[in-house]
Amino acid sequence: MSRPYPVPDYELKYPAVSSERERSCYAAVFQDQYAEFLELRQQLGSAQKKLQQLKALLTSLPPPRSQKEAQVAARVWREFEKKRTDPIFLDKQARCRYLKGKLRHLKAQIQKFDNRGDSEGSVYF
Repeated sequence: MSRPYPVPDYELKYPAVSSERERSCYAAVFQDQYAEFLELRQQLGSAQKKLQQLKALLTSLPPPRSQKEAQVAARVWREFEKKRTDPIFLDKQARCRYLKGKLRHLKAQIQKFDNRGDSEGSVYF
């Protein structure tokens, strides 16, 4: 079965863990990138909260009573859209989604290795 989307690079770079050494490397990558993920998530959460508050404020404003008020409201809406679609903001969102997927993958690979180790030496009665 073919995938409709390309395989993320981390799925190819981090196949199943086959040794304790490899597990340690995966865990180190996880720890390093988890810190970046948390920082990005905090930044994005703060920015998204501000954007939501601004949108709520803009939508609650009464209709403009003059041409000047209409122009000001239109300018504020344009600024809002500019911030919401800012390339740096969008890049941070994409990086955060990428890191979330990569961290989930690394964690799963480590857990599979750990679980495999538990069952290989176990004796069932």
